Amino acid sequence: MDSSGSLNDIYNFIYIAVIILGGITMTLTIILNAKERDRWHRAMLISVGSIFFYMLTDFITYYFLGEMSSGGLVFFLITMSDTLFCVLVAAWIYAIMVLAHVEEVISIRALIIISVVYIVISQVLSICLGRYDSYTIQVQDGIWKIVLQVVNGVYDLGMMAVGIRCCLLIWKKYSRSAIKSITMIMSLLLVGYMIWIAFWDYSTWYSTEENLLEIYAIDPLILMYAFLSVFLIYYFYKTDPLKLSDSQVSSDEAVNIIADRCTLSDREREVLILVNRGMGNKQIAAELSISENTVKRHMSNIFKKTETQSRHELVYKISNAAKPGI
Repeated sequence: MDSSGSLNDIYNFIYIAVIILGGITMTLTIILNAKERDRWHRAMLISVGSIFFYMLTDFITYYFLGEMSSGGLVFFLITMSDTLFCVLVAAWIYAIMVLAHVEEVISIRALIIISVVYIVISQVLSICLGRYDSYTIQVQDGIWKIVLQVVNGVYDLGMMAVGIRCCLLIWKKYSRSAIKSITMIMSLLLVGYMIWIAFWDYSTWYSTEENLLEIYAIDPLILMYAFLSVFLIYYFYKTDPLKLSDSQVSSDEAVNIIADRCTLSDREREVLILVNRGMGNKQIAAELSISENTVKRHMSNIFKKTETQSRHELVYKISNAAKPGI
């Protein structure tokens, strides 16, 4: 009994520590997104935020409340947890798509529709099977066990298939590069995590729940989120968005070096010069007498050609362009 309580305390401590670290990371990604205002940092913020709120909701549901609650409160929390899980998976895939530039191949809209349909069906089945009146439910036999198994299995396998699809697209699209390595790791982790979710679904719905807390405590998302948080804190330290100032702006000559090296068009070169001078999209649009959407399109092309993901990274690359050996 004492051993079980001590184990639970360790689980709680680790989970709380990761949530606190995740809160710090989410704050940093909010700052980065406000500074950079590009699709990659927006995708990063959505992904990090979805993991943070999912883990926070799960902690409250499974650790803090536990068996002490039932009825409407627990149903609301578990439904919220299930919904945030689907948001997490969709945000994870969206971040891969944006970083790897494969949005034209995988439809995020279709992914959202599939997730919504899955949530609605699974929650209706949960109500029919008594989840509203109890903290957990077991489905030992009957037709609804098969229905639940099919619904959960189709969703899990579908997300695994999307992860594998991302791996194949990335493998074909990129040679050896940092983008290929990062996006391949993200895709493989998605596939691996969905395999674990399939195991979790089985343990929750079709197996004994006596050791449910122990199974939940080995959730690999805890470790992945901890590593992600450390990586993003390091990324924030390296990009240092709060210290980007006019003193860091490079000469137009350095911009031309990057433009020639990455074969930018004349218009993209003009846009890059203004980016290097610290102008935002609206200022660039006014300066060049073009629409803001056109500026965004040029920026997207510049990011692809220069293999960068943000304005800060772009400016940093320009500042190193004229250095020997770079």
